[in-house]
Amino acid sequence: MQTGLEVPVGSGRETRGSRRWAVPLFLGFLFTTLAELTTIRFVPGKDGRWVVRTAEDPGDGIILFVLGVSLLTLVCGIGFLIQWARERIRGGGGLWPSRMVSGTDVIVTCAWLQLLQIVFLFVTELFLPPTLFAEGTAAGMLESASLQFFILAVAFFRFRGRGTALGFCRPRRPGRMLAAILLLLGLILFVLDLVVTNPVADLFHLSLDSEREQQIQQEILASQSRDPLHFWANVAIVGLIVPLAEEILFRGVIQTYLVHRFGAIIGIGVSSFWFALLHVDPALFAPLFAIGLALGILRHRFQSLWGAIILHSLNNLFSVMVHL
Repeated sequence: MQTGLEVPVGSGRETRGSRRWAVPLFLGFLFTTLAELTTIRFVPGKDGRWVVRTAEDPGDGIILFVLGVSLLTLVCGIGFLIQWARERIRGGGGLWPSRMVSGTDVIVTCAWLQLLQIVFLFVTELFLPPTLFAEGTAAGMLESASLQFFILAVAFFRFRGRGTALGFCRPRRPGRMLAAILLLLGLILFVLDLVVTNPVADLFHLSLDSEREQQIQQEILASQSRDPLHFWANVAIVGLIVPLAEEILFRGVIQTYLVHRFGAIIGIGVSSFWFALLHVDPALFAPLFAIGLALGILRHRFQSLWGAIILHSLNNLFSVMVHL
């Protein structure tokens, strides 16, 4: 059943030219995540459980694959930018298509993210000194959240004037939404580990020693000891910027389209799976997927993105404060 925010599928105003260049960039976005997953290694820990670690040397095959995807991204990115510029000059859609979230929106949004990430990677590797991004500095945290900043930038330009389509609107029954947020937050903080995280870890003999979470915590603790300004900047990134960006992409763009195209179960399930997969953390995949489902249900039930943003932000802030 169609609602006010589950917008219909449309072609937008992009031409075949821009869509043709966007598709390989979209695939590159997916393959980059898969390449990151291949760098994961399972190392036996002292307690006999498997500890998830990122390989320092992923192997020549993976390096060549990533290099190939990166070069293909740059080549297709040039074609994509040229075609986009032509469309803008001719008055075509380009970056501002029609007022509906479509499959083209998903593809082109991910295409821009892939292009920005690869350009950022080449710039930082070739021109910027590594000391610029020392651990515990605001620059170091900004680098780790580069994808989220790119999401915000792309969303601002692509969906300018279409915020309601993503869910930036007054929710249905705000009081019930706030009650649902508090209930779900309580379940995440006090029940999730008992019914999802620990049972799944026990089933696969996985250690919950998350390398990614430890890195984030160490950066925040390091910034706290150096400069209070850096500390609060890092807290703002983890507690505000990251939730806002991730909810725009996964619940705003991807889920909105998929729910209308395939229904609520597939739409919420696929966007939650993608959300958990993008974190590249097998030890926490199950709880991240469960949290994604909660965020997706909240966005769908109350037809607003604000509930998911608030819950995501509160969860991140509680996670940071618990480890301080």
